[in-house]
Amino acid sequence: MHEYSSILGPVDSAFYYVDQPETPMNIGALAIFDGYIDFDQFSHLIDARIHQSPRYRQRLVQAALNLGQPTWVNDPDFHIGNHVMRASVDAPGTEEQLRELVGHLLSSRLDRDKPLWEVYLIDGLEGKTASFFKVHHCMVDGMSAIELFTLLMDLSPEYSPPGRKPFFDPPELPKPHELLVDSIIRDVPHKFSVLRKLGEGLLQFGGVMTDPDKRLKALIGVAHLINSNLQPIKRLAINGRNTGRQSLYWAEFSLAEVRAIRSGSRASVNDVMLTVLASAIESYCKKRGTNDQNYVRVLMPVNMRMDNEKGQYGNRISVLPVDCPFNIVDPLERLNTIANYSRVMKESSLSNTMDTVLTLPSLMPAPTQSLIWGLAPTAFSLIAHTWCTNVAGAQIPVYLLGHQMEHCYGYFPLNPTFGMACVVMSYNQRITMTLVVDNGIIDDPEELLQNLKSAYNVLRRAAKVPEMQPVNVERVDSGSSEPASSPPAVQATVNGTSPSADAVPVAVAISALGSGGEAAQTQTQTEAPAPTSAPSTPTPEVRTAYRLFSDEWAKALAVEVNNSRAYRRVSQNWTYGSLAFVMKASPRNGFSAPAAVLLDLHRGECRGARALSQNEAMQLATFVIEGDYPSWMEVLGGKSSPLVMLTRGQLKLKKGSLTRLLPNTQSAQELVRCAQRVPYL
Repeated sequence: MHEYSSILGPVDSAFYYVDQPETPMNIGALAIFDGYIDFDQFSHLIDARIHQSPRYRQRLVQAALNLGQPTWVNDPDFHIGNHVMRASVDAPGTEEQLRELVGHLLSSRLDRDKPLWEVYLIDGLEGKTASFFKVHHCMVDGMSAIELFTLLMDLSPEYSPPGRKPFFDPPELPKPHELLVDSIIRDVPHKFSVLRKLGEGLLQFGGVMTDPDKRLKALIGVAHLINSNLQPIKRLAINGRNTGRQSLYWAEFSLAEVRAIRSGSRASVNDVMLTVLASAIESYCKKRGTNDQNYVRVLMPVNMRMDNEKGQYGNRISVLPVDCPFNIVDPLERLNTIANYSRVMKESSLSNTMDTVLTLPSLMPAPTQSLIWGLAPTAFSLIAHTWCTNVAGAQIPVYLLGHQMEHCYGYFPLNPTFGMACVVMSYNQRITMTLVVDNGIIDDPEELLQNLKSAYNVLRRAAKVPEMQPVNVERVDSGSSEPASSPPAVQATVNGTSPSADAVPVAVAISALGSGGEAAQTQTQTEAPAPTSAPSTPTPEVRTAYRLFSDEWAKALAVEVNNSRAYRRVSQNWTYGSLAFVMKASPRNGFSAPAAVLLDLHRGECRGARALSQNEAMQLATFVIEGDYPSWMEVLGGKSSPLVMLTRGQLKLKKGSLTRLLPNTQSAQELVRCAQRVPYL
């Protein structure tokens, strides 16, 4: 059996098999940066960091005649030059030139004899540089793609050259007879793994059916589907025969405005964007003489990844259909209708059923799976008109080689007969809607784009929301010496027991969006009164290993912080008070209850540190950051940056003001590095 192989998962196999020249199954993003980025530096950066995402150096192999499952193996011929390429527009390049170039890059399939990804650095734009990132959907889902994209990003414009990359010397690709033997050996365990997943799905379904409240919601969801599906849907003007000639069109809005629009109802940010999309599609279709189809059915991908699967590659997704009505004049009424429908579908647990259905073909013999999945796109075309997916990005500026990313537009593959799909993506207090269009079906993409902008403004005015600039999160200049009054420090008189734990350290930084594109909402808490004198910090031997999140570990961290010139240099403007880091309960890892440590930080100095209870942390700290055991371990081991962890939702700001915390990301990075240097048991 080949030492480095792993079988393609059930949903991943679907994306692999349905890939066609007219509808390549690629996802990714177009990012625009300020200034000029050197290509050699760009290529070297990716080459130095790509090992942190092992899948990006692997390719797919399969036994002859599809007699085995597609399998990932390390590519012995991997070379960064096969994946990182240069493109340009005629200077001074315009947005239209960029759109034409990206459409050409978007429309091509990826070479299956190599790892399934490409990155293009695009120059020629006036005062800017763009990058176009393309990866096959069988490798990653939308969220994982964003995580991998952030490996290239930094939280500040200060850029340190990458270190030496690990040695990479994979074995040769398995021979055809080895692939066949491996397929036979691995097939039975793989089928049992799929059966186990199906069993988990059936258990979840059984739990829904035995719970009266969940059962009622599920039946209501089924009733919605049956009521709308007694007859097949009729095609709209956005449906037709795909040509493979694709383009990207994008519109950008203020996230503050979108939140204000939704605040007057029970709608989510995603419901607002669906309302805008439905209005734009209705206007486009009616101009072309639509039939009596009185709604557009939008398929919404649903992330089915469990908490213990976070950070893993591959897809665990399902879909939910949302019917967005036409012929509603009042935009707020349309918003409420869509919000109510999507809420019913989300509460119905039908996504669990769809996840199970998408897994079933993996139980069939490998040679038949490509035939089964070949029919799947046709089935989807009978039940829906288009896709819309929501991807959450970081809500502070990020940097590539010292250059700030100004805009980011995601894209998503088209299904056969779908003439368009929409990707809603948020970044740095802005939210974008990117239309992926097939030029052979959508005869005037510019009209559809203008419809989006017009529908958004109509909805904003109906909600009585004034024009609002996106929140500007500025980076604090660490060299400032402006005097400021000493902030309240943490009271050290509360007697808290030291948690019995073997936990991990800290990460502080940014806030990531949660499901539905909602940003984490936090409020400033009242700070604790200052003691008459700052507590002294014991000075234990730093090289001694301590129980994680114990009182001794917290004090050792304080010593490390106070010995760090880098932390002191970038934290001179930290006058906001104390930080607490909370570990969720994890009995199997020694945490029978949540554990917490508190650091009293002021202008580059840690004035005190101790272990305390979670409740005390919430009472005393100005900021509280919480995570589970695997998340803290990933940070402590240096496997992920705070930005990546927060975009995953594995670290959360439970207390404190985002507007105060976000500009101090450099300070956060150095604090994490200090924690990583404290030995633990």
